[in-house]
Amino acid sequence: MSAPPLPRSGTSTTQDNTNVENQIRTIDTYLGLTNEEILKKKVEIDNKEKQISEKQKQVYVKSKKIEDKIKLLDTRNKMLQLSIEQNIYKKKIIYSLLSVIIALIVGMIFFYTFFSKK
Repeated sequence: MSAPPLPRSGTSTTQDNTNVENQIRTIDTYLGLTNEEILKKKVEIDNKEKQISEKQKQVYVKSKKIEDKIKLLDTRNKMLQLSIEQNIYKKKIIYSLLSVIIALIVGMIFFYTFFSKK
């Protein structure tokens, strides 16, 4: 590493120091403003993150409710299907008994007419 250049005269060193101090103040001011902007943006980002988190919780709760309703609907559909099948079975039994009763009535009429003629 090389050593810094030596000043030539006393007045230029004072001007150089003043320029350097002004540049340092300018840079310090710029860094301060930038830091404030960064802090503002960080606060905005944190607020957005909270809002997004709340929305995600709401979406999760709503999706759980939808899943529960779908399960309930599936259960009710199965219950309805079982009820329909039971009703079909009962109708078959009723029609079978009705046909047996009609067959007995027709048989009784047949036997009555057959034995009453002789």
